[in-house]
Amino acid sequence: MSVNEFMTQFIERYPDIDRFDCATDKMIAKYEEILGYRLPVSFMAFLKEFSNGIFLLDCEPIGGVSKDSPCGDICKVNRIIEDIPNELLIVETNERIESNRLLSFTTFDAGNISNNHWVFLCEDGVPNNEYRVGLVSQSSHKIVKVLDNLEEWLTIFWEQDDEDEMTYPVFHVLYPSYEERGEILYDWWLD
Repeated sequence: MSVNEFMTQFIERYPDIDRFDCATDKMIAKYEEILGYRLPVSFMAFLKEFSNGIFLLDCEPIGGVSKDSPCGDICKVNRIIEDIPNELLIVETNERIESNRLLSFTTFDAGNISNNHWVFLCEDGVPNNEYRVGLVSQSSHKIVKVLDNLEEWLTIFWEQDDEDEMTYPVFHVLYPSYEERGEILYDWWLD
């Protein structure tokens, strides 16, 4: 699902949800300069045409490019997890990535009880800066789940939404049981 399809379907289904103000090109450019990376084209569209930060259906806190954003501003991962090492393991692919290449687009976990959160993996040479996204575990300091890009993340989020039922965070959709999530997030879980 493209970000444009997501925005259209969301507005049709939830026309009364407050989506906060939208970002401007100038605001985005300022944050790109601060962060040292270009943002994905899809995320820029989200910020400019949908919302400059939103607590998406009360379960996914998307940061914006303003300190006034309802869920805070996007940032480098070390602002959320201060003791993050210089390099993180991407568990699924056994790759390593420098932590300064990780931009947090969710600002904490959906329950607001931990610092597990989703990041852009800012790698060189990615067309339109449509970086992979990964979930960083605050406990293991590893990237425990990777998706192709923001649009895949939005697709997973949206496809499980049911107006009459509770909406779940993407990580909970991927790993429905508490035990599954524990095994993935915490090194000590299996000890």
